[in-house]
Amino acid sequence: MKRNYVKGFAAGVLALSMVVGTPVMAAPNQADGNTVEVSAEAKAKKPEGTSKPSGQENSTDSKKTNKAKAQEVGKVTCTSSGKVNISFKQKVTYTDALKAVITDESGKEIPCRITKKNKSLLTVTVSGLVKDQKYILSIEGILGKDSTEAVAVKKVFTAKGMKTQTKVGKVSVSGKNFVTLKMNSAAYYKDASVEVKDSKGSVCPAKIVKKAKGNIKVQITGMKKGEKYTITINGVKTKKEKNFGSITRTVTVK
Repeated sequence: MKRNYVKGFAAGVLALSMVVGTPVMAAPNQADGNTVEVSAEAKAKKPEGTSKPSGQENSTDSKKTNKAKAQEVGKVTCTSSGKVNISFKQKVTYTDALKAVITDESGKEIPCRITKKNKSLLTVTVSGLVKDQKYILSIEGILGKDSTEAVAVKKVFTAKGMKTQTKVGKVSVSGKNFVTLKMNSAAYYKDASVEVKDSKGSVCPAKIVKKAKGNIKVQITGMKKGEKYTITINGVKTKKEKNFGSITRTVTVK
């Protein structure tokens, strides 16, 4: 009886141990961290090829567009004193390589230099511009708002005739094709050129044949008696002036 009780007790303990041990052995499998982590990553990871939410597709392009606009030139004004003022549509900053170049329609470079700059305006001092003629202004070394790279901008503008303190006194016509303009004070020249128009506004072939402090002589091809000619000399100034400008005089051939 006693032996049977021991055997039964041992069997019961063994059975209880098996019952208790089953969940203990199963627990590591249920709490396997790999399964949980993969599941979490699968939930957090976006499927490949998923498109951006509506309204965000062009966010980068929009920023690029804004930067481009920040570097756009607004208005260019040219004063008769030889100042070309350039305004910008948004505030800009400049690099150490800032440079301005002005060329005429034929590609010839006109001497100029930057004399003033701030976040919204740039002033270029220039000499030798011809009234009503178009010029191309190129500016290098500009940074637009929030941009990281320098850009170059271009703008076409129409010049006003730049005035000079040089005054023309007497004008005389000699021979069939020559006109001499006498100066009231000493005149100085740099890259001087001449433009002549008849009463209808047509440009006449002309060239400078003589330059002197007291006068300048111009040859006009095909001058006609009784016709009025407007002569503009570019690239002239007095001794005290810093910039070269232009003088204009109308003469009637008698």
